[in-house]
Amino acid sequence: MLVGVEVMIPLKSLAKVVRKAVSQSFFGGSVIRVFLLSVLLSSALVLQAQPTIASGSVLNVASYSYSGLPSGSIAQGSMFVVFGGNLGITSTGSLSYPLPTTLDKTSIQVTSGGTTVDAIMIYTTPGQVAAILPSNTPVGTGMLTLTYNGQSSSAVPIQIVPSSFGAFTQNQGGSGPAVIQDYVSATDLPVNTIVAPAYPGQTVTLWGTGLGPTSGNDADQPVQTNMQAALNVQVWVGSQQATVTYAGRSLDAAIDQIDFVVPTGVQGCYLPLAVKAGTAGVVSNIASMAVAPSAGAACSDADGINASDVATLQSKGSVKLGAVNLTHIALNLGIATVFSDEAAAIFGTYSPTQLSSSLGLTVSPSVGSCTVSQFLGLNPIPVDPTKPSPLDAGGSLPITGPTGNKSIASTSTGFYSATLGGVPLAQILTASPEPAYFSPGSYTLSGSGGSAVGSFSSAFAVPALLSSNATSITSIDRSKDLTVTWTGAGSGFVAISATSSVGGPLGPSATSPGIVFLCIAPASAGTFTVPSIYLQTLPPTTVQSAVPNSFLLVGTQTEPENFSASGLDDGYLTYRSLVGTGVTVK
Repeated sequence: MLVGVEVMIPLKSLAKVVRKAVSQSFFGGSVIRVFLLSVLLSSALVLQAQPTIASGSVLNVASYSYSGLPSGSIAQGSMFVVFGGNLGITSTGSLSYPLPTTLDKTSIQVTSGGTTVDAIMIYTTPGQVAAILPSNTPVGTGMLTLTYNGQSSSAVPIQIVPSSFGAFTQNQGGSGPAVIQDYVSATDLPVNTIVAPAYPGQTVTLWGTGLGPTSGNDADQPVQTNMQAALNVQVWVGSQQATVTYAGRSLDAAIDQIDFVVPTGVQGCYLPLAVKAGTAGVVSNIASMAVAPSAGAACSDADGINASDVATLQSKGSVKLGAVNLTHIALNLGIATVFSDEAAAIFGTYSPTQLSSSLGLTVSPSVGSCTVSQFLGLNPIPVDPTKPSPLDAGGSLPITGPTGNKSIASTSTGFYSATLGGVPLAQILTASPEPAYFSPGSYTLSGSGGSAVGSFSSAFAVPALLSSNATSITSIDRSKDLTVTWTGAGSGFVAISATSSVGGPLGPSATSPGIVFLCIAPASAGTFTVPSIYLQTLPPTTVQSAVPNSFLLVGTQTEPENFSASGLDDGYLTYRSLVGTGVTVK
């Protein structure tokens, strides 16, 4: 996600775009109105300087998948966004069909295969522009040029493919809960959230863009055609494949809808959701959805939020929570092992919208499933773009354990972070390490309290390292499921992760795009199989490097320790350890 950027989706039947999910929809191939995001209404000066397009900044408008990643191409007939400077004025046009190829002196031309096409303009601002790539654009490596007020930018490369679906998400950044509507009746289509979950057997609609080209003019209002058979659209919820009943355009240009039935055997507040479409089988960004065991029941996660806090959120309209996440990551580089002991905490008041669009209190998928995130650089830990209204819980959070006393410093009201041992993940290949902090044993995290949250104390245990077959796995075949086995995990959960970066011969850099997946399994199971649908999101290894560009990691994750404090409805503390070695991704 590009920080501070908001996506805008036009609706031709409305005079403006607003920020909300519209619960108005009809299934079976008639008009569907997608969630809407805010218009940037501030006035902008007409700048005369040459437009500039930032490197790698032509992205699917829903997924924001980085260029160079398997899902980072732009599909024929999809909506994309361009970031840069001096791109135009703030304008959404007339929002009527046919859509223009020039909007307030801004236009985009794409040349591919010897053919130049004019993109169809959706909106413009000085820093970002959205457009539709015509369905007849030849596939392959193309060059994109933006012209504003008679001046053209330098051409930038884009990879054009037939299909590369991106799912819209509620945080507007391509991660976390997807924009989904649950079908209750033709007039009751609530947006899927943790307080309004779907249930197995229910039909729902997922919104996105990039399923594939159409035969009509992309500037005209599309005709709904079920593309499911032609594109072999697959939807996965957790580790189960769903039945797709419709996959194609809505009645809004370049906006796709996928209707599917929630499969049996899945439940959780943050179940991963993946879409695979087209002959090349490109896998989408991995979003999530909330699924309860049955109609009318609440969702909950054994490794995350519990049902009582969801009930509080629903009954009171908000819930006051504290979440502390402690992480140990160790990477065997062959010649040395580098590690990082990280701590982060948030104390805040969550509205239903905030908690339903977040990555979850423990930033974990529902147990028995896997989630996928993209990152830049060396730190693969996802950063949740959704923040609660902060609560003052004091100046720092002391932590004590076998290796001594440390504290997690406050970075701003309600937010805390610290590197307790080793080196910060962003500097894991360059900085001089401090001694390790986390080792097996008993620890206590406490807080003296602040103006909004009282004092508290939470005891937790760092478990011993487990043994797994991961140390004998030297390569990951993206086309096959990956089975990991272990012993000595004790109670709680086992965490399985892999990272893969588009790095060079020296290894990943501070700007390398990468993918990380995280799977959570019951420790007692002794085995877990990672479905290939999630492995396919990893960029393959293309060069042999001094430092591995890809790692497979396995470790433990504790059950959340709940703690109490005045001013909070509940508190959660989770510890996760991951130990990894370099692998080749093919």
